[in-house]
Amino acid sequence: MARPNRPTSTFGIIACTALAVVLSGCGGQSDGGTPPTASPSASASPTASPTPTDPAEAAEQERIADALSRYEEYLEIDEKHQKAGTNGYEELALYLGDPDILSNERMKWDFLTEQGYKMVGNRDVTALVDASYVGDPLADTISGHRIKLDVCVDGTGTHTVDADGEVVPVPDPGPQKSISKVLMQGQPGERWTIREDKYTKKEC
Repeated sequence: MARPNRPTSTFGIIACTALAVVLSGCGGQSDGGTPPTASPSASASPTASPTPTDPAEAAEQERIADALSRYEEYLEIDEKHQKAGTNGYEELALYLGDPDILSNERMKWDFLTEQGYKMVGNRDVTALVDASYVGDPLADTISGHRIKLDVCVDGTGTHTVDADGEVVPVPDPGPQKSISKVLMQGQPGERWTIREDKYTKKEC
């Protein structure tokens, strides 16, 4: 499930698709606007941590957990469609919050289905390496707030096959267990969407 920079040609789409087995989607770019002031970075992981006594910190951790859960839902749906060889764009678009990433996702899925590519193997988020909240965690709404997540995605043993069942070669794939930098944005209706999703090739 690919997440390199935006493809700008057929080759770019193919390269993006080839990485699709270990990642989630070709990453969109942020709008470059000035976000609210970020609160201090808060490290986190899927394992339980002591409940913070500070109300702002507790609210921040809860919202980070919600955003991470939303991102994991997106990965699960992406994987479901890649394994089935079906076009997942319409379902996944509900999880995306930026025109660039929506455009890249549409190109990715059109190419995957046209080529008859399927994913083999499983991929999991194994750790939340780092997280920071941008906005006031005690505000009544998450609309306009952002959360920066560094997640470790393990796609060990996964690969893409073509319509004939042949493995699709991956140019310069990088580690299969690597960090992805994800930017989540709060939307009206109190839901988190993915604004940016970048594969870093940094092993985790």
